[in-house]
Amino acid sequence: MKNSDVFTINILLNGVRMPLKIRREDEEIYRNAEKIVNKYLEQYRTQFSQRSMEEILTLVAFQVAVVLAKQNKNQDINPLAEKIEELNKELKELLV
Repeated sequence: MKNSDVFTINILLNGVRMPLKIRREDEEIYRNAEKIVNKYLEQYRTQFSQRSMEEILTLVAFQVAVVLAKQNKNQDINPLAEKIEELNKELKELLV
């Protein structure tokens, strides 16, 4: 990775600004991740206002993990769905 491919962005999570060195091509991913975490933080702060920030951050981490686990599960199914579609096409061709 060349130095020109890496640059610093500042993200703001839970009121804390953090500089991160990232690949230029990944900037949109990091910006979207920042928005997602902040959205969950705001949601849980409102929903569980009596909870400590540590508990809220734990809930945010868990929610992000659930979303990731769901995506991984869906990705595991995609090759199977593609294969079924291929077989379906072959069957249709054989029946015509």
